Amino acid sequence: MEIVEKILARIGNVMRIGGCLCLLGMALLTVADITGRLNRSPIFGSEEVVTFLAVLALGLSLPYAHSHRSHIGVEVFVQLMSTTVRRRLKLLRELLSILFFAVVTFMMGAYARDKHLSGEVSMNLGLPEYLLLYALCACFAVGTLTMLVDFVLFVRQWRKS
Repeated sequence: MEIVEKILARIGNVMRIGGCLCLLGMALLTVADITGRLNRSPIFGSEEVVTFLAVLALGLSLPYAHSHRSHIGVEVFVQLMSTTVRRRLKLLRELLSILFFAVVTFMMGAYARDKHLSGEVSMNLGLPEYLLLYALCACFAVGTLTMLVDFVLFVRQWRKS
């Protein structure tokens, strides 16, 4: 299990760097496009590319955000409950999250396959949208595996105590 955990941590770090590069690319492209608009020569298709980069940034940040608990959590009421109830709620929450993300991953893959078979491309630049969807599906798969590993570690720790 430690090997899987280390591999997922490395993949998550690489994905985080990729997400950061996507954000940097979005910023640079937006600045270049605005500068070009001031000189009456905007960058054609910049909106599409920025949208694609935003989707990739979101997907690439999922495993890192989960493993570092960077997501938003509302725990005002949960803190008032007993330790046993909190553990059971966490168990249920983690299990439901894994199931949800597994379904999203599967459906995203099916949607990407449909887009691939239809040959649909983006409106301005003619970029194949299915490549972005497959990449997002892979990001969700890594995020789901990260959640699954955390779930297994939580259950092991719960059994020990």
